[in-house]
Formats: sequence, C-alpha cells, structure tokens
Amino acid sequence: MAAFARREGLRYSTFAGWVLKSGRPGRTPLAPVRFSQVQLPVAPAASFPAGLEVRLVDGTVMRGNTALELAALVRALRS
Repeated sequence: MAAFARREGLRYSTFAGWVLKSGRPGRTPLAPVRFSQVQLPVAPAASFPAGLEVRLVDGTVMRGNTALELAALVRALRS
C-alpha cells in the first residue's frame, strides 16, 4: 500500500484511511468502474479549436491541432 500511495503522490495516512473506510461493515459495495470507448466524428481541422490538449493522470501532456493527430499519439503510446 505504501508503494502505491508514494507512486500516486498520496500521503500514506490518507490512502490508508480511505482503504479502512471502504471496508466498513454495513456499507454497500461499489459497482465496478466501467469504461466506454468514445469516438469523435471526423471533421475538417478548421472545426476544431487550435491547440487541443490531453492530460493523462501520470502527468503526460499530448498536444495536437486535430483529433486525428491526438488519436495517432495515443495509439503510438499504447504500442
């Protein structure tokens, strides 16, 4: 737990408190997180604002002028 908290930039005591609270008797268990793929319509570059930016949780920042450029960057990072 300590390594996870350190990696995610959390204080260990805060993270440990969250873990303890999540396991209290009588609490309704949370449903698992579900993700959905989202696809943007392909449109001319002029319809997108200049300087699109995506910031990932780990601090990675990706910038591009079109959604297609950003999609290509994401594919490159995943490969």
